[in-house]
Amino acid sequence: MNLLRFFFLLIPTFFIAQISYEGKIGDYPVEMVLKVEENSTNGVYIYSKYNQPISITGKLESRNLVLFESEGKIKTGKFVFENFEDLKEEYFGTWTNLKTKTKLNIHLKKKENQKSFLQAESTKQFYFRGIQEDEQSYLLIINKKDNQIFQRMKMEECGFDGIYDVAVDDYNFDGYEDFSSCTQSYAGPNTSKTYFLFDSKKNQFFASDFYGTSLEFDSQKKEITETNQCCAGASIIKNIYKVEKNQMKLVKAHCYKWNDKLQKHVESKPKDCE
Repeated sequence: MNLLRFFFLLIPTFFIAQISYEGKIGDYPVEMVLKVEENSTNGVYIYSKYNQPISITGKLESRNLVLFESEGKIKTGKFVFENFEDLKEEYFGTWTNLKTKTKLNIHLKKKENQKSFLQAESTKQFYFRGIQEDEQSYLLIINKKDNQIFQRMKMEECGFDGIYDVAVDDYNFDGYEDFSSCTQSYAGPNTSKTYFLFDSKKNQFFASDFYGTSLEFDSQKKEITETNQCCAGASIIKNIYKVEKNQMKLVKAHCYKWNDKLQKHVESKPKDCE
């Protein structure tokens, strides 16, 4: 056998792909989604009984896949899958409660439907699942209390291919949790999202008219900051908005231009960044 070929056969190959599994931790039915990479692994799992997504992170250690779940900075649970090989149809492992030292066996099988994307982030009341049907993407908003679909939204301009396609926050500062999705990337660090707000009177989410690049939300000041970098960082626009009747209202505009002599950005007139 060719020595080079033999050498590569000894090295496990890991594909950057997200795979969904179902099975049991002890006697508890679960669903787990893993994205295994050579140097890190991210995932999320959910107990069928509790409907609360739990994020897990870890990495391969001497051919064993070791994952942790945490509360804040404290690790609370540990998963171990020994002799892990990517793209297998089923896995056996153990889960350990790091507080009580209780250990349970795990058995997972690859799900037949790989077009359902459980999301890691959730609100207090709902969790999210992206699905693909007939080449169209939908977002299912599911009530944690009874596991029933609360709202089904057709996502016109985006799809789902990961566990972090939905983010949760109170984007209009009204005390109700909202969510964002459909992240778009542009030149440089600029990004945009679609923001879905919760209408407490109609008891449903709706796509807002929020717009802009790289929006940041300050819940204390109740302000939105937009940052837009242009021309390889030669100019930076920072706009400050307040929210009125679910609309972004510009209250202050800043323009910063790169100064070669000072070797830093210097504030200029807003029209200079147009």
